[in-house]
Amino acid sequence: MVASGSAWAQTGSSDNDASASSTDIVVTAQRREQSSQDVGIAIAAFSGDALTKMGLSKSSDIAQLTPGVFVSGSIGGQTQQFTVRGVTQSDFSDAVEAPVAVYIDDVYVSTQQGQTLALFDIDRVEILKGPQGTLFGRNATGGLVHTVIAKPNTDALGGFVNLSYARFNEVKAEGALNVPLSSTAAFRVSGYYNRIDNYWKNRYPEGVVTGAPQNFAGPDDRPQPCCQNEGGGKTYAGRAQLLLEPSDDLKIRLSASGARQHLSTGPYTSVATIGTYDDQGRLIQSDRVSPTETRIAIGPDGGNYTFPVDGTGLSGATRAPGATWFGYVPLDPKNLELSSDFARSDLNRVSVWTASAHVDYTLGSVDIASITAYQRHKKQLLMDADGGATNVFAFGARADTKIFSQELRASGGDAGFRWTTGAYFLDIKADAIQALLGPSGSFLSLLVVGDASQGIDIVPHTNLHTQSFSVFGQTEVGLADKWTLILGGRVIREHQEDELSRNIYLNTDDYGIDTDTLLFPYGAPYSDRRTSTLWAAKAQLEYRPVEKLLIYAGINRGVKGGSYNAPGIGSNVTTDQLSYKPEVLLNYEGGFKYGDRFFSLNASGFYYDYKDYQAFRFANASGFVQNVDSKVYGFELDAGVQIFEGLRATAGASYTHGTIKNFEIAPDVFRTVRPTYSPRTQVSASLNYEVPGDVAGGRLSFNAQGNYASGFYHNIRNFNSDWFKGRTLANLSMNWRQEPTGLSLTAYINNVTDKRYGMIGFNNVANCGCSDESYGMPRTYGMTIGYRF
Repeated sequence: MVASGSAWAQTGSSDNDASASSTDIVVTAQRREQSSQDVGIAIAAFSGDALTKMGLSKSSDIAQLTPGVFVSGSIGGQTQQFTVRGVTQSDFSDAVEAPVAVYIDDVYVSTQQGQTLALFDIDRVEILKGPQGTLFGRNATGGLVHTVIAKPNTDALGGFVNLSYARFNEVKAEGALNVPLSSTAAFRVSGYYNRIDNYWKNRYPEGVVTGAPQNFAGPDDRPQPCCQNEGGGKTYAGRAQLLLEPSDDLKIRLSASGARQHLSTGPYTSVATIGTYDDQGRLIQSDRVSPTETRIAIGPDGGNYTFPVDGTGLSGATRAPGATWFGYVPLDPKNLELSSDFARSDLNRVSVWTASAHVDYTLGSVDIASITAYQRHKKQLLMDADGGATNVFAFGARADTKIFSQELRASGGDAGFRWTTGAYFLDIKADAIQALLGPSGSFLSLLVVGDASQGIDIVPHTNLHTQSFSVFGQTEVGLADKWTLILGGRVIREHQEDELSRNIYLNTDDYGIDTDTLLFPYGAPYSDRRTSTLWAAKAQLEYRPVEKLLIYAGINRGVKGGSYNAPGIGSNVTTDQLSYKPEVLLNYEGGFKYGDRFFSLNASGFYYDYKDYQAFRFANASGFVQNVDSKVYGFELDAGVQIFEGLRATAGASYTHGTIKNFEIAPDVFRTVRPTYSPRTQVSASLNYEVPGDVAGGRLSFNAQGNYASGFYHNIRNFNSDWFKGRTLANLSMNWRQEPTGLSLTAYINNVTDKRYGMIGFNNVANCGCSDESYGMPRTYGMTIGYRF
């Protein structure tokens, strides 16, 4: 796949043959249909049909397909966020918006769990890189990911059904039915079902070192039921749409959708780590331990650290060789095995419900669009926070988020002068908890209340109400033959009201978050309200010297509003650090796009001057966001060539160099660090071949796709143990389609070499002498039978 102007998307119909690349890519990056080769923005786009052929069904899967885009998250990947060109924020609170805006059917989705649901019955996915503020509803500094769904039409009765079976007994079913009700009305209903076995095998109590000094509790003290397999789940999703066209000038589309997920506890594994402390007791480094390591921590003289380590009372102790502090030697994840005392095969829950109204009206030469939407996102997700077989602590997240948005746009003009203007209102009510759980018999309960038999829940509880109103606009002015000037801007008025409580509650359910019986607060209640005025702007010059060539250069100012922290116990966050400021990204970018359906070559280079970047630092089983300045520069390159009829090759590469100078990794200890979840180098390539003529009465095609991402840090302190090595993945697929009958057959293998690669991590070296890590999907293979009518 490629970084900008991907050859995988086709003209607005999900039943296009995405491998043929027989037409220019049509996108709506500038709020009208255009060939991507005619848009001066770094774009990646993928048709729903292409994703189905490759066996990809989650929005996060597209991060494999385009350089410059990556994924982070939490709960073993059960919540995820996009990183674009090194712009990310790893805060996993559902009260916090990400710098990369995600849209589904033109509706902005502010929460993490709403971004991980299945891609079903879609037309295409578009990724726009760089600040967005002059055309789309919600302003964003990093870019946006837009899932464009398949819509009702009055042309004919039609639909499709896809049934899949894959490794780990994965079953997928997807279908849609389009019903014309009259010449001016149509109805479309679509559904999706997916279930997969728990493929991480729990070998508890393997790895526990009998008699280790910190193995303080026995197997009978674990939360019951105990120690089940993880990684599986079920997803149910559906959507219904009604299209009404009362006149040639008016189109109304009503949509209602919902999805539910039943998941295991978050599948994390543990890695034994060791911290290095300076002569003032500050943690300045952490490393993965060797099989013979027995020190609890490394002191300034290189010996066993002899002072209490972050209040654990382990002064002077030693660890079992190669183990965590609590006597657990982690299992090797290559065998898809873990050993966890806090693991349930079916516990976590997520639900998303959305209703929207899309109205398009033509008033003379002016096109008017209105999008009204209401969403509700609910979740409760839990995981073993130490990732091992000893009962240290767990983590839970619970959220109930209600989102209302109203967007109103008007546009008009022609090739000499085009304009778009609009207003956007957003109301988010987020009720969010990120709790550290001490189940009965846990070390956390022993440490905090002095009684391991008494479970506790440490609960920072946030109620954040955000209201944002903005007006925006963009014009395209033909200055002279072959030259175009683009100017745009946005003004945002944002109001926030935050309430934070920090309490410790009696634990009555080891597998839940309890807030009924208050034991005592661990921090004073906090409340704040503020209103700020923000602005974004864009100025770009485009030149088309010859046919098929676009050269562009411009300046783009993006902005993202500030928010609030909700730190856990032991985070040492002061009251003035509970709020943080908006971030501003000034992007200087230039590039060119050349080519057509036979050959294309696109390139862009960028420099980000990033002020008050909202950097998330995780430490002491908690995290907080602070404002720092950052610089990012890089380039992206992609090419596509039709080698001969039926054979097409694409390739893409990106280089992203981000640095944050003078970042405080410990009190009064400053270093230059890299942004998290941002590989500096990414490369992808694909080869698609369609066999000439019919094979068994249908068309047969083959696809090979590979991608490489260099190493990256999962924690902004950039400690050695926070580093994930680079990885290369390969996917293969075959598709047979018989157009007259609508039958199709797809076979695929993803992650052919069964690479075990780190995706998400949390540094807990100061809490358990360990880190939590989750991994990308192992090798999967399956078949899909489809029928389209």
